Amino acid sequence: MNYFWICFLSFCFYTVSFSQIGTGQWRLHVSTTQAIDVAAGDGLAFCAFPSGLIEYDLNEQEKTVWTNINGLSDVGLSALYYDPTEKSFWIGYENGNIDKLKNNVITNIPAIKLASIQGNKTIHSFQSHNGFVYVSFGLGISKINPVANEVVDTYYPNSSINPILQTAFFGDSIFALTEKTIFRGGISNIALADPSQWISDSRFPNPGANSYNQLLTFNNKLYVTKINPVYGSDSVFRIENNSLIAFGNGFYDYEIKNLKALNNQINVVIQDGIVILNEQGGLVRTISNYSFSPYVQTNSVGFLNGQHFVGDNEFGFVLVENSGASRQINVSGPPNNSFYSLTGEGNKVGIAGGTMTYTGFTYNKSGAYIFEDEEWMKFDMNNQNQWVGKNVWDINSVSINPKNNDEFAFGSYSFEPLAIVENGTQITKTYNELNSPLEKSTLQNNNIQVSDVQYDADGNLWVLNGYSDEQLKVRTPDGLWYSFGVGNAAKSKHTERLVIDYNGNKWFYVRNTGVFGFNDNGTLDDPSDDQVVFLNSGENTGALPSNSVSGIAVDFDNEIWIGTDQGFSILYNSVNAFGASNGQYNTQRIKLEFEGNVEYILGNTWITDIEVDGGNRKWIATANSGLFLLSADGLEILQNFTMENSPLISNEIQDIQLNNKTGELFIITPRGLLSYRTDASYEDPDYADVQVFPNPHRPEMGVPITIQGIKYNSDVKITDVAGNLVYQTTSNGGTAAWDGKNIQGERVKTGVYLIWTASNNVDAKGRKVGSVLVVN
Repeated sequence: MNYFWICFLSFCFYTVSFSQIGTGQWRLHVSTTQAIDVAAGDGLAFCAFPSGLIEYDLNEQEKTVWTNINGLSDVGLSALYYDPTEKSFWIGYENGNIDKLKNNVITNIPAIKLASIQGNKTIHSFQSHNGFVYVSFGLGISKINPVANEVVDTYYPNSSINPILQTAFFGDSIFALTEKTIFRGGISNIALADPSQWISDSRFPNPGANSYNQLLTFNNKLYVTKINPVYGSDSVFRIENNSLIAFGNGFYDYEIKNLKALNNQINVVIQDGIVILNEQGGLVRTISNYSFSPYVQTNSVGFLNGQHFVGDNEFGFVLVENSGASRQINVSGPPNNSFYSLTGEGNKVGIAGGTMTYTGFTYNKSGAYIFEDEEWMKFDMNNQNQWVGKNVWDINSVSINPKNNDEFAFGSYSFEPLAIVENGTQITKTYNELNSPLEKSTLQNNNIQVSDVQYDADGNLWVLNGYSDEQLKVRTPDGLWYSFGVGNAAKSKHTERLVIDYNGNKWFYVRNTGVFGFNDNGTLDDPSDDQVVFLNSGENTGALPSNSVSGIAVDFDNEIWIGTDQGFSILYNSVNAFGASNGQYNTQRIKLEFEGNVEYILGNTWITDIEVDGGNRKWIATANSGLFLLSADGLEILQNFTMENSPLISNEIQDIQLNNKTGELFIITPRGLLSYRTDASYEDPDYADVQVFPNPHRPEMGVPITIQGIKYNSDVKITDVAGNLVYQTTSNGGTAAWDGKNIQGERVKTGVYLIWTASNNVDAKGRKVGSVLVVN
């Protein structure tokens, strides 16, 4: 193939190649609605969010997202600063980590994070002075040489536990701000590491019930903000003749969030806008609304080329022009940075943004989200008419109807515990004790606990109702309701998660009790043929590793995989467990012999969730050991992802869910949501949407060629255009991967290669499903 055709095909396939992340790649899902801080300089404006940064290039009007996947060293951002002397941006994290970003290169400075000192290390702010950058963090102040990128000194002005919030320089002194005291030391004093070398500045008396929160030097004047617990009573002061004098206080009456000197003016960032004052305290301008919204919730502000860049708690990164026109500079991401549980069906992923505890409400109003085709949709009290004016919080579960993916349900622990969306966008039905058999909690807190919702293959919605007499409720597609109990062992207890197996049996677990199986025998209206099985840690009643069950899944062989805080076990013959005698329905643990010792796979690891991929392999989420992938039979550990060997942002995994069409695995951790594209997906027996990507493929891409949308467990063969066999493999469910090498492990030559598949059935015929251009 000549060079012209290679270039032409490369151009044709470009959009396909980069429309999705490649197999084996990670991404962090950054919520860009709740901005933390803003900094601008050198033609660039940055906005920090809890999980990443948005960079905006004013000249090119281009946006770039920075996360721990593509350069940042951490998550949990807490501060952002532009150093005009060195033209660099400084990024602080909650754990004390620091990144410097200059000329598109990130340098990590982890000295504070790695320091052996005990206590809060959160980075609160940065300040440059005389060629150094001073970092205010929970325990003190670190002085950094920005050329050598190293900490040269650390000061401890405060012997108490109050964190250092800001540093300022005025005259020959360095000032350190805490909530109750402002300390002062001599800049030239080489012994500032000694707390005794700092004094409490008497010009800033103890504010009593009030507190200080911002310190600023501007035009040879020192300013401070004082926060009053009485709403709308915060103030700005500056030092005049060694006394605190009120400054510009007639122009704002809301909570002060930030104080910055920008464009030779003082910007007072308040809860609902920005008040811009001149040096005399006169009003220059206010920013109190946006072109797209009359409401603002400001946290920070930056200024560049006559434009203000606002960090908003609801709208994220906002550019406000001098004319007053404004627009968001956000990128697609989760509506909030709150995640509790996941579900999936087809190409949709549902996320519950709330929380659930066994003791009562947490009043989390984050709502729920649906993610499909790179678009996020939020459901909360602000955009759902059925929820307006109602007490809806702690949404803990989502389920998508397999018969109609535009129908989904939300479960919560609140006064309105169940909601159904029938048209993909708006809640059409809500249920409580007044219009359904849902039972109020026996905790006597006048609410209903719905801890999980699941649609079955017929479109019936099963509801797990905790702290009740009858734990299982079902709503049929016709709107009829039925209730079922599973015995005294589950009554008035905290229910947790529910799954439905391929025979239609329901399996759920109850806190510190065990697992219950329920078989209605296909007759919802006839309780006489119902069957129940109860599994716990008893020697002849289930043999679970522990009664503290924390994850459950059904595999393609209808085996029930049960995770606990002491490892996992498997109920192999689930259908025969109903009606079996004691000792005949025990679960089994997978044992391996190693160097003469018999051990359980994963030992006593705390399992938090289990998911089955398109190849019937098991993804195991753990409480402190990251993520495992086991073979279909569980005998082999195929992968183990941790913070130490992957972009995983925490070894504590709270929940996982596969997009079964693409094979992308979504992962909830305490530090945010991320995903990893696996090499398995559900099959497509009709080959209706076969995809081959990236196409063209180059070795520098660092990802394999992926063939997706084929039959389960297919033989896949790669040939050249002459029909010569180059490579062969077997699919994981509906996905196969090729690394661009031949059977001998050598890179193939540049050219077009054909892809053939055949099911492993004896009478199956092979078929061509695609081709790929390999460029070496």
